[in-house]
Order: sequence, then C-alpha cells, then structure tokens
Amino acid sequence: MIYRGRAATTGNSQSMAFEKALFRAHPEFASGRLEAEPISKHVMLVRAIPETEPEAGEDPVVGAYLEFLAEQMQAQPHLIRGLSSLERAEALVEGVEVDPDEDLGDGAAFD
Repeated sequence: MIYRGRAATTGNSQSMAFEKALFRAHPEFASGRLEAEPISKHVMLVRAIPETEPEAGEDPVVGAYLEFLAEQMQAQPHLIRGLSSLERAEALVEGVEVDPDEDLGDGAAFD
C-alpha cells in the first residue's frame, strides 16, 4: 500500500505530513520517536524506534524486508510456492561456493 504525503513547515522545522490512513494502518508511526535513513536518491527508510533497542549490527533494511515478507506470507498465503524439485533448488544455489569447515559463529543455528 502506498500512502501519499507532502513536505510541510511546522513552526521553525521542516516536516512531512501523510494521510491518516497510514497511521490507522500502522499506529507505530503515529507517535513516539522515528528515524529516517536515505538509502538512495529519492528513497528514504523511515523506522519507528521501538522502546527496546535492536541488537548491535542489525541491518534495518534487511529487517524491514524480512518483516515485509512475513506480513505478505500471512496476508496472502495462497501465493507461497514450495520448491518443486531438487533441480530447482540446485539452480538457486548454482555457482555458490561453500566451505563445509567454515565456522559460522555462535549466531548460526540449524534445526
């Protein structure tokens, strides 16, 4: 969903005003602290700062993408497609070099 907005001036500050539908659908942006990170020309990532701080080194773009995927999977589960064959799975990783002895660190978990 795309929400429309415009640049505005509030007192001595520049601000951005968006349609109320954004805040109804995503109340986490309606109050509290926000941060913005320009990620390319004409594109900016806006993030609601949670009360608990994220772990050091967390990438906000990857985190936002994974959250988006999770929401879409819940909203439209009929679009999820499994890997239909081993050949298709192999094609996805073709050319990827793997060292079976590489230490993946403490954060790696295999279930």
